[in-house]
Amino acid sequence: MTATVAFADLKPAASPRAAPPFSFFEWMVARRYLGATRTGRGVSLISIIAFVGIMLAVATLIIVMSVMGGFRDKLIGQLLGVNGHVFVQSDRPIENFETLAEKIRSVPGVVSATPLIQAPVYAMAGSEAGMVIRALNPDEVRSINYVAGVDPETGRSHVLAGSFENFGAGRNGGDEIALGSRLAFSLGVDIGDPVTLISGRGADTPFGPTLGRKAYRVGAIFEVGNSEYDGFIGFMPLEQAQIFFRYGDAVQQIEARVADPDNVKDTAARIRAAVNPEASEVYYDVRDWQQQNQSYFNALQTERSVMRLILLLIVAVAALNIITGLIMLVKDKTGDIAVLRTMGATQWSIMRIFFLSGSLIGVLGTMFGVLLGALFVFNIDAIEQFLSAVLRTDLFPEDIYYFKGVPAKFEWSEVRTIVGWSLFMSFVSTLYPAWRAARLDPVEALRYE
Repeated sequence: MTATVAFADLKPAASPRAAPPFSFFEWMVARRYLGATRTGRGVSLISIIAFVGIMLAVATLIIVMSVMGGFRDKLIGQLLGVNGHVFVQSDRPIENFETLAEKIRSVPGVVSATPLIQAPVYAMAGSEAGMVIRALNPDEVRSINYVAGVDPETGRSHVLAGSFENFGAGRNGGDEIALGSRLAFSLGVDIGDPVTLISGRGADTPFGPTLGRKAYRVGAIFEVGNSEYDGFIGFMPLEQAQIFFRYGDAVQQIEARVADPDNVKDTAARIRAAVNPEASEVYYDVRDWQQQNQSYFNALQTERSVMRLILLLIVAVAALNIITGLIMLVKDKTGDIAVLRTMGATQWSIMRIFFLSGSLIGVLGTMFGVLLGALFVFNIDAIEQFLSAVLRTDLFPEDIYYFKGVPAKFEWSEVRTIVGWSLFMSFVSTLYPAWRAARLDPVEALRYE
């Protein structure tokens, strides 16, 4: 018995479903195309060169920015360790400084508020030099770790000679001062030697103001590790400075320290509102440490930004090597591309295959660059010691740079920026070669095969 089949029951065979974008097939072909072939062994070499270029560029950028960040933190740490964060002063000496200091301490975010007199003087001993006197309460001076404490990294005391035990002791604060190490060397003085200070705030006479002049004894020599402080700064008890600079019972300014120095502007605004109420007869000028050291701070920021831009361009140049490798790969795989097209691969599929080939170079180069940079940064002291031993010279002498090792700070925010830029340039570099591969005419490609 013969079965009859109605024509209505006959259905055309279902067409094969197109592979989804970035399917396993496209990944497999892209990975195989990165290897050497019988006719184009140079392709893999160029891929390796592009990979190594991106890896070294990313690692170099991470290392340089980490070292610059480490130096920046050290320098700003010294700046904020010796000086305050917010400065309150007026156009006249501040007489009610204790009341004003208590008002500043009550502001949220303020850690301490200290009366201060800071003035330039001329110093004479074995030789002569200009310097700046910072006059604080003796306890405040002893609490400054960079002056009277111990460096937590090196374990070395910042006090090179003498001590601060008798600083401020005696009548009217005594006659003992502390000098920076380079300043003491310039003046040719040691512990117990006299230093004559000359100030322009002397007594008034019928013939005009005179120069203030008094001899003090060097009680301590400190070393902050910054040439500006070690070469120009000296400390004097506040009570003695009020007499020497003729301030009476007043001070020059109030120096406040805040809990978050990086976001000091918000706290400075609250201090400004607290010390300048609407009915106030005296206006107090409030400035933060960034304003006080604007040129210094801007120089660090500019140097960091320019260096980042230069090194990002190096990463971009390294990523552009992908274009060379992919163009050569497209030329070498012309026949393969034509075969894939005749077998049903779409232009978009061909484009994705070569996009993946170039992107793999960029992604792997970036990943290994981050790994290499992190290993270098976290072991930078051991690397510096090894190179110093091999070259038989101290590449980072502690007595010059005042650091036990090379300061480096691995910042994840900086690494994210570097990784994002490297991947972006790698992806962009693959677009043109991938587009050229997708535009190949399979008939023309197979004509001479």
